[in-house]
This record gives sequence, C-alpha cells and structure tokens, in this order.
Amino acid sequence: MEKVKAKKHLGQHFLKDESIAKAIADTLNLKGYDDILEIGPGMGVLTKYLLEKEINTYVIEIDNESVVYLNE
Repeated sequence: MEKVKAKKHLGQHFLKDESIAKAIADTLNLKGYDDILEIGPGMGVLTKYLLEKEINTYVIEIDNESVVYLNE
C-alpha cells in the first residue's frame, strides 16, 4: 500500500525520520511499567521501535486509512 497522506483536518503530522523514532524509543525509561499507549501512530514509524521494547504497546488511531496501512 502507498504511504498515508497526512490529513490537515485531523491535525496529522507524521514522524518519518527513522533515526529520530529510534532515538525517542531508546530514551524511554520503562522500568516498572507494563504498558505503553501511542496515540495516533500514523504509519507506525515510532510504533515499530516501541514494539522492540519488552513492554505491551497499544495504539489508538482514528484515521481509517492509517488503520488499514498499519494492519498490512
């Protein structure tokens, strides 16, 4: 599937830089936590690095096009 286009009416701004996404995930100190919630994962650039952590990762996405993309 083609990449999802950000929708202004939803206030979307997608994180696209892999190195920034990895750096964000690497800075998380998750000791003592069982879960993490990502709101608006878009195309999942940050999500894939969060999933590498030994913690349950949940995402909430209201854009149907992004949901289809993430499920592929």
